[in-house]
Amino acid sequence: MPRQEDLIGTHPTPPNIFGKWLASTDHPETDSQCHRSLSPTPDLSEDELIDWLADKIILHHYNDNKVERLKNKYGQLGFAEYAENIRMIPNVDKVRKGNMTEIILCEYVLSSTNKPLIKTFRFRYSTNVDQSMKGDDVLMVDYDNEANDIEVYLGEAKFRQTPTPQVVKDIAKALSTDTKPLSFTFLVDRLLESDATAEMGNRLDQFVVETVKQQGRITYSGLLLSKEPCATTVQNHLDSDNQKLVFLSLGVADPTDLMNKVFTKAEEKLANPDQI
Repeated sequence: MPRQEDLIGTHPTPPNIFGKWLASTDHPETDSQCHRSLSPTPDLSEDELIDWLADKIILHHYNDNKVERLKNKYGQLGFAEYAENIRMIPNVDKVRKGNMTEIILCEYVLSSTNKPLIKTFRFRYSTNVDQSMKGDDVLMVDYDNEANDIEVYLGEAKFRQTPTPQVVKDIAKALSTDTKPLSFTFLVDRLLESDATAEMGNRLDQFVVETVKQQGRITYSGLLLSKEPCATTVQNHLDSDNQKLVFLSLGVADPTDLMNKVFTKAEEKLANPDQI
């Protein structure tokens, strides 16, 4: 089994959206590389992709309560006045790029592992939506109830209009063998806030991050979203001694154009909240 599959599972197949949108190649692994390249297929229209990604943007930024408030108040106050007051989607270009890339990585790992990973939608807790959030880009947990054990999935995601050797090195460095999940306590605290997830929060609270790391119970995934030569740049410059790191490259024709269309569609949906 290729190490890519061992770490995060096989590439999703249709009808999963990633199976329709992307083809994948698991490149031969080496001591310093474990790379899965992703590229668009003609099997998913741009409109379908943008609509799906816009829904994910809203899901990751708005909790159900805020969506319901939008639906209830829209007719009374009008979208512009009320929605701006509870705005969770960033306006800043750099933050939008980063958020979308993190969401794609999160959703891809969820799909490829095909496991009910425990997660929190961290952008819902941003105190300044136009500033990048600190902490892990992606943090999810697979909890084994019978063995009372966990596997942590830690991710780093970066957007570049044009791929560079330096960004490949930056992602690999951020996911070195020394990297620990800094947001684990944040995840537990969010779980403990709700009666529906408090029991799981209490179970995870017993695990010490340093011990989890020492036991090798962390899987690392990096994503570079960039133009189509992205895979070649990763192949030429990825160098990591972390044997539990799988590097994902996603090359599209114009990533900035994709980002702009996705956020425009998300704003259109929020302007008509009954469609959400």
